[in-house]
Amino acid sequence: MLRSTQVIARLIGSLLVSAALPVSVGATAVLTIGCKDESQPEYWVEKLSDASWQARAVNRLEQFFEDALTKANKDVKAPEVQELINKTVEPLTKAYVESDMMDSKTRVALIKLLSGYKDKRAEPAFKKAFTDFAKAPKGGKDDQDIKWAAIAAGDLKLESLAGPMVEAFGKLRANTMLGGVVYKDYNAAMLEAPSKSWVQPLIQKLDAPVTRPQNRKDKGGVEDYMDQQFWQTTAAAVLGKLGDPAAVEPLIKVVLDPEKVDFHQTAIVSLIQLGKPASDAAIGLLKGTNEGLKNFCVQRIKDTSGGVAPKGNPCGQIAAVIVGSIGRADAAGPMIEALKNETDDATKAVIARELPKLPTTADSLAAFKATYEALPLDAQIPPGVPAIDSLTEAAGQFLDPSMVPWLLERAAGAKGDPADKKALQQAVTLTVIKLAKPDQLAAVKKAVDSYGTDLEKGLYKRTEELVKACGDRANCYVEALGKAENQDRKNQFVGIKAGYMAAIFGNDQTRDEIVARLDKIENAALRFVAAQAIDRLSPRGAKGAVDKMSAIVEKNAKSPDRDKAMGDAPLKQVMYRLQARGG
Repeated sequence: MLRSTQVIARLIGSLLVSAALPVSVGATAVLTIGCKDESQPEYWVEKLSDASWQARAVNRLEQFFEDALTKANKDVKAPEVQELINKTVEPLTKAYVESDMMDSKTRVALIKLLSGYKDKRAEPAFKKAFTDFAKAPKGGKDDQDIKWAAIAAGDLKLESLAGPMVEAFGKLRANTMLGGVVYKDYNAAMLEAPSKSWVQPLIQKLDAPVTRPQNRKDKGGVEDYMDQQFWQTTAAAVLGKLGDPAAVEPLIKVVLDPEKVDFHQTAIVSLIQLGKPASDAAIGLLKGTNEGLKNFCVQRIKDTSGGVAPKGNPCGQIAAVIVGSIGRADAAGPMIEALKNETDDATKAVIARELPKLPTTADSLAAFKATYEALPLDAQIPPGVPAIDSLTEAAGQFLDPSMVPWLLERAAGAKGDPADKKALQQAVTLTVIKLAKPDQLAAVKKAVDSYGTDLEKGLYKRTEELVKACGDRANCYVEALGKAENQDRKNQFVGIKAGYMAAIFGNDQTRDEIVARLDKIENAALRFVAAQAIDRLSPRGAKGAVDKMSAIVEKNAKSPDRDKAMGDAPLKQVMYRLQARGG
């Protein structure tokens, strides 16, 4: 009986002690128990160290992150999202760094989650992904660790990742299944966060010889070419963004190599970004004073044509294209000099065609006209295009209405083969329609009636209405350039004419108005003309316009509408040209 009484007494005493505990102590006990609940991220963080639970833990923590992002309207900086990241980023990073025995699906999900965090504390995980891949490259599409590491590197811009990232880049083969799903993200990330330490490794990539496959059945050749295309176009694009003059001659050599024709455009855009050093080197090639580039060019042509020496001056033609694309005002003199000294008709035509891409001077206009008048109607430029037709179109790029009466004289006085003569007259008709001011309409209409087909007559009628409505008011033409109905392909020529006239009558303010309306100019042809007008109205560069265009290009690059990003190609070139002029 006594024993029973003692037990009951102890039990009652225990209950009384519990009841006497402070409220705060009781609450803490409840919270501690709650933290062990599966509905809390801490529960799953503890499970990361248990190999049998890792997959479920990573998956559950990924769900926590997605839920938090959704509630925060995709704002990773929101307090509630950052609270979750602070609790999980370091244990998740540790789990990845120690993930050698983890299955690939879980491992990739883990680094994808860390990449989404955009947190510098996850840097050891990204470095490990790059380093492991560089040591033992993989090709399976399930091993996408470097995709997410690259995206994170682009977001975080950590210099500590630059070395491992470029090493992994050199081992990533685009022809593999992994390369096929990774190369675009890797390219974009390297462009987003370029490192000066990459200059020499990327130049080495450009130096690699390439053999363009002639037969799709040559599986090995096609795969090697795919790899080189990824490496060299990425290297060229990043070198342009880095702006190191050491890249000038390697990039020019890419453009001079016939086997690298698919890489030429990327290399030229990068040369535009490099500006004056690139222009000077190309001028040296044009004049024949840069022996290294000249000998390289001739040798590569021989190598790819069975030992046959080049005819004419194809190296000079390529040099002129580079100089014209860069578009610096100080290149006009050397271009005019080269034009006067050149004897090959095709090369003269190419140099003259590139002159309108430079800021116009009286001398460049005169040199263009002299070349045009001296060329025979049957002269051709690569790849077999009638030189006069090409120059007639290029004449419009001067955006100078004084060309109208001169072109009409050329059409009226043309001599030679009837078919060539007719082609010239129709080309002139189209160009003068684009350039004509209100007081030139009567002369242009006469030419349209004489030489034009139903197409030219219809275009003239629509543009005549525009010119009569706007007169010499640049802002009126800017408005027409952005009008919704003119974005339709059926009406786009009205928009093209508006772009020409805005450039002809405009000034700095007009340029800024065009830049401000770029989002409304969706038609690719009109976007090109808008870029051309901005270029013509900025002979000395324009930092403000460059900054605004850069913001537009960056925004569209992230848009799911790929057409928008592709339509910005001419904008990017003009943006880089204006930067080159300002430097």
